[in-house]
Amino acid sequence: MAQVVSHYTEIQALHADVATVSFGAPYWAQVWLQETQSPFPFLVDAERAAYRAYGLESSFIRSWSPSAMWYHVKAILQNRETFGKRGDPHQLGGDFIIDASGIVQLSHPSRDSTDRPSLDEILTVLQKINQNGEL
Repeated sequence: MAQVVSHYTEIQALHADVATVSFGAPYWAQVWLQETQSPFPFLVDAERAAYRAYGLESSFIRSWSPSAMWYHVKAILQNRETFGKRGDPHQLGGDFIIDASGIVQLSHPSRDSTDRPSLDEILTVLQKINQNGEL
């Protein structure tokens, strides 16, 4: 999400809306919003209904994959914040782009806790939707 936050004006120019959905408690939502300074709406899905609807898994093995572990080791060595473990550390996320007609234009369920689509991929899909007048 941090990479998307830094491109807020570009996303606005494409007439797109972004929302963050988390299963965490409202307290941790506020902490996350303060830490990241995200301008996007933050929705709490305590029951994980959206997670189930989009097929997002909770997996110990996949959430602590070698690539995820390497990400955290590098973050520690570079003294970067990873925003800690809050709630279920095994719940995998995902990124989805849904057009104005409710059609999923990008579906990226995370393979591990660090797997996200590239910003270029996200912007390309948003530009295509914007050109077609679907946002």
